[in-house]
Amino acid sequence: MGGLFKSSRRSEAATTILIVIIVVFFIGWLVNIGQRECRTNKDCGSESYCGSDFTCHQYPTIQKTVVQYNLLVPSVILAIAIVAAAMIFNRSRFQAREEPIQIQEAAQPEPPEAEEISEPYYKSNGDVKTP
Repeated sequence: MGGLFKSSRRSEAATTILIVIIVVFFIGWLVNIGQRECRTNKDCGSESYCGSDFTCHQYPTIQKTVVQYNLLVPSVILAIAIVAAAMIFNRSRFQAREEPIQIQEAAQPEPPEAEEISEPYYKSNGDVKTP
């Protein structure tokens, strides 16, 4: 009968050690929860938020840069280019008009007129009678 009680003492010791380990982990978890500065954003001030490390952090300041473009100079350059292109294409209107030089050509005889043919081009067969 002595062997029966030895195994029960070992199982009691193992159970006791297991309970002690569970209690230690539970107490550590409670200490971890107690050391947290915040759980939600409501626990922090109005200018901070609760981070994933359970501490309050200030909101970052975001600066927005506004870029303004001055398009006056490019528009003036384009206008000058358009006017110059119009002047190049209509050069004849802007230049002083010169009178065209007339070249006198030697009188050439006119070619003779073609003779008029009195016979029809298509000849009809005399054997064919029409009703």
